Amino acid sequence: MDQKTLDILGYNTVKEEIKNYTASNLGKIMVEGMFPETNPKIILDLQEEVIEAVKIMQEGSGLSLGGISDINPYITKVEKGMFLHPEELIKVADFLRCIRQVKKSMDGYEYMAPKLYGYATGLSAFKTLESEIEYCIDGVMVHSRASSNLKKIRQKIDLLHSKRMDKLNKFLSSDKNSKYLQENFYSQRDDRYVVPIKAAFRKFVEGTVIDASSSGSTVYMEIDSIKDLTVEIVMLKAQEVEECNIVLMRLTNLVADDMQGIKDATYILGKYDYIFAKAKYSLAIGGREIEITDDEVIHLNKARHPMLGESAVPLNIINGETYRSLIITGPNTGGKTITLKTVGLIALMTQSGLLPPVGKGSSISIFNKILVDIGDSQSIEQSLSTFSGHMKSLVNIVNKSSRRTLVLIDEIGTGTDPKDGAALGIAILEEIFNRGAVTFSSTHYSKIKEYSEIHPGFMNASMDFDRKTLKPLYKLLIGIPGESNALWISKELGLADKIIDRVIEINSTHEIVTAKKISTFSKKKSRIKELEAAREPELSRVIYQQGDRVILNEIHEARLVYEHHLDKQMVMVFKDGNYEEVHEKRVTLDRRGEELYPEGYDLAQLFVSFKARKLEKDIKKGRFKNIKDLQSRFEELK
Repeated sequence: MDQKTLDILGYNTVKEEIKNYTASNLGKIMVEGMFPETNPKIILDLQEEVIEAVKIMQEGSGLSLGGISDINPYITKVEKGMFLHPEELIKVADFLRCIRQVKKSMDGYEYMAPKLYGYATGLSAFKTLESEIEYCIDGVMVHSRASSNLKKIRQKIDLLHSKRMDKLNKFLSSDKNSKYLQENFYSQRDDRYVVPIKAAFRKFVEGTVIDASSSGSTVYMEIDSIKDLTVEIVMLKAQEVEECNIVLMRLTNLVADDMQGIKDATYILGKYDYIFAKAKYSLAIGGREIEITDDEVIHLNKARHPMLGESAVPLNIINGETYRSLIITGPNTGGKTITLKTVGLIALMTQSGLLPPVGKGSSISIFNKILVDIGDSQSIEQSLSTFSGHMKSLVNIVNKSSRRTLVLIDEIGTGTDPKDGAALGIAILEEIFNRGAVTFSSTHYSKIKEYSEIHPGFMNASMDFDRKTLKPLYKLLIGIPGESNALWISKELGLADKIIDRVIEINSTHEIVTAKKISTFSKKKSRIKELEAAREPELSRVIYQQGDRVILNEIHEARLVYEHHLDKQMVMVFKDGNYEEVHEKRVTLDRRGEELYPEGYDLAQLFVSFKARKLEKDIKKGRFKNIKDLQSRFEELK
């Protein structure tokens, strides 16, 4: 499923639509990385996530993501040893509050949405850190209560500033100075306060010229009586900045202490944002839960293209059961192309966990490849004609076709002599069929329609049109080959019967080739049924043993079980020398240890000793009272 396929079928447009439903950049980044999966377990998990999210929105009180934002830039700063500024710390505190709210919200959905609830067990509450930031930071500045020293410095600054204002007001109100003043007010230049003096009288005022007007008639002077106060205030403000930085560094270090938990929460909250955006989009387009199969059969009831909304005429589409190649005929602008795109986009959406706009009873198989030739394939850059570009695309499709492949071809064989085009179309469709792919192809060629009519594994379909108004109805009629609309319309417009008969006579001669029977395609073992059978025991609590392989649900990665703490409902898992304790609802059993290792295998050699890891951590933290305590731990380890 290359980018060309995704673009042609409108998948990337769907992604842009989903982004509009996200609450943060974290969710947008995950939407950007969305791609159709081919692993049945992952696809079922993705669908289950969205179904649970829809239930929460429809039956529950919803999930509040207020305060969620992308704090990854701040995490990067902390990891580089830089301190966070007040506005950045406030964003972190808002995010920590969001974590707490999400965790609290999900507590009520343990049974309604067990998978999404399981993700919330990986969230930690950071109430102490959140409260400390909010206590110390006020808007975009450090609050005076954050430090007793900072409070004293600011009190001194306020006192000196008050004295400075008194001296300025005294100068301005003096009758002696009124003749020197250009205007009776003071202004500020950086940290200095100045008064406007007539340039001709500047020598009569004790002070320093700081600035002048553009005309030169006015100078702005700092009077000597406040100069010392200003110098002292400037020095105190430097101390204030230094003390604020100390507070900011202390708060940043607190963030660093909880960094791993915050990073984990960033991923999980981003995933919640992503899942609920998919659920909101699915509801917006009238999406419905669809049965996912592994039998290479497509059965869509009342399917609509998601971008056409309620205006689209619902389509009933079946392929892959008693036939594997559906040949669609019909007039131009009759809906053939949109039918192909609807099938392809619904397949892509389903394999991305989205709920497509289909009716009850719909089902669709998982496809490992979706190969498409829709639209004008002419390439000016590569100097290819329309036919050459079309054939290059078809050659690629033929070479890549196999079982569990969905092929969509619009107007096969066009761009060349109709006789050769029809023959080429038949030969290509036959080869794709023999390779085991499920195919939808539109055509105007009668010979392809006639070939489909008499060969097992092929089925004709047509796009209906109104014979009175000669307008398309956009309905797909499976099993009904399209009559020659050109002949019908020509006859209605008065073309002589003998000419119509001659056209039919000319079209009656054709060469027929043979294809495999549909029965030769034995159905592969269903991976979906295997997964469903394996999931039945999961309805009850699973007890994990050392050496079992489990999947960490939210990231779909494998881990080995080291220990299952039944009383705490926590599982100690291991990967690449690292241990992690996770809630049992966050993991799913993949394979039992006895299936992975021979009888009598020493499972202990799979793990780095947990005690050794703990000892190493305690040494780094300096948690030993004396050397004797340390030696005792070493002996215990031996």
